Amino acid sequence: MSGALWRACGPVALPLLLLSVAVFTVGFDRLAFWWRWWRRGRRPWRALCGALAAAPSAEQRTRLLEEGEEQMAGGEAVLQAAVVLAPLLGLVGTTAGLMAVLKQLGPQLLLPPTAPLAGYGDVLLPTLVGLQLTVVSMTLLLLNQSLRRWQLRRCAALPS
Repeated sequence: MSGALWRACGPVALPLLLLSVAVFTVGFDRLAFWWRWWRRGRRPWRALCGALAAAPSAEQRTRLLEEGEEQMAGGEAVLQAAVVLAPLLGLVGTTAGLMAVLKQLGPQLLLPPTAPLAGYGDVLLPTLVGLQLTVVSMTLLLLNQSLRRWQLRRCAALPS
C-alpha cells in the first residue's frame, strides 16, 4: 500500500493488508496445486485414479474421494472469510474517515476556504480496497470450487 492509501484506510489499513497477503498466498497455493494436478505427467490425477481403481470397497473409495476433495479445497475457508471481511473492513475504514471529515468541518459543517474538496473523497478508498479484495477472493474461491467439483465428478465416474 502506498503512503496515501495507507493513511486513507486509517484503522483498517493493517487488517486489509494482512487479509490481502492471506488471499494472495492462498491464491498462489491453489495455482501451484492445480498446476501440479494437471502437469508433470499428471501424477496426482494418476495416483488418485489408481487408488480409486484398486479400492476394494465402496467405503474405501468414498474415503479416498473425501481425502482428494480435502486436498482440492485447501484454503477455501480463508477465501470465504475474506469475501465477508474485506467489504466490512472497507466500510469500517470509510465510516472512520467520514467521522474524521465531519469533525474537521466543525459544528457548522463548512469547508475551510483553503481545503480542496477532492481530498475528502479519500475517505472512500477503504471501501474501494475492500471491494477489490472481495472480487479477487470471490473469483479465486469460485474458480477453486468449480475445478474441485469438476475433478471429483471425473474421479467418481471412473469404473470401480
